[in-house]
Amino acid sequence: MFDPETDYPIVKEWWVSHGWNAVPLAVLPKLGIVANLDGGPVAAGWLYMDNSIGVSMMEWVVSNPEAKPKSVYRSIKAIVEFLKGQAKSFGYSVMLTTCKQESLARVYEKTGFQRTDTEMIHLVQTLN
Repeated sequence: MFDPETDYPIVKEWWVSHGWNAVPLAVLPKLGIVANLDGGPVAAGWLYMDNSIGVSMMEWVVSNPEAKPKSVYRSIKAIVEFLKGQAKSFGYSVMLTTCKQESLARVYEKTGFQRTDTEMIHLVQTLN
């Protein structure tokens, strides 16, 4: 499970290394997972769960930019399957996700996701 104290500095560095803005810790849901393989953390992802309908959303999946591609692939597949299992166990019947990378979309498709929209722009704002 994702531990904000120890894991956030690591995933923050991954986002920055990939050329992305780091997702603020306050935005990450409590249900997050870090996949460890080959002796260290390889990838992470989070699950949002709507409180009014049976829809969940897997987001912010990120990988260690120094990890081997095969390890990243295996880790992301494991994260997807774990979060799908968690969503099902909480009674959610639908899971959404988004990504920009074609390679990540293919991994998601191999785990059962179907494409909907393309060329999306995601924006975030922290409300004070």
